[in-house]
Amino acid sequence: MLEQHGIPTVVMGTREFESLALLEARNRGLAELPLALIPHPLGGIHEEEVVKKADLAIETVVRAVTRS
Repeated sequence: MLEQHGIPTVVMGTREFESLALLEARNRGLAELPLALIPHPLGGIHEEEVVKKADLAIETVVRAVTRS
């Protein structure tokens, strides 16, 4: 796993799966793994809507991968 090798990582997903993402991270010894959560769903929507949702998470992603 990249985080365990000192490579900053962030998991992107929808809020619908937040509890699952937290559980998986904790079970893998990565309880502090940053999550960038966006509104559900991603499937079945147009590309423009996916881009809008991704834009909502960009600050979280940048903070996660540039933290020291």
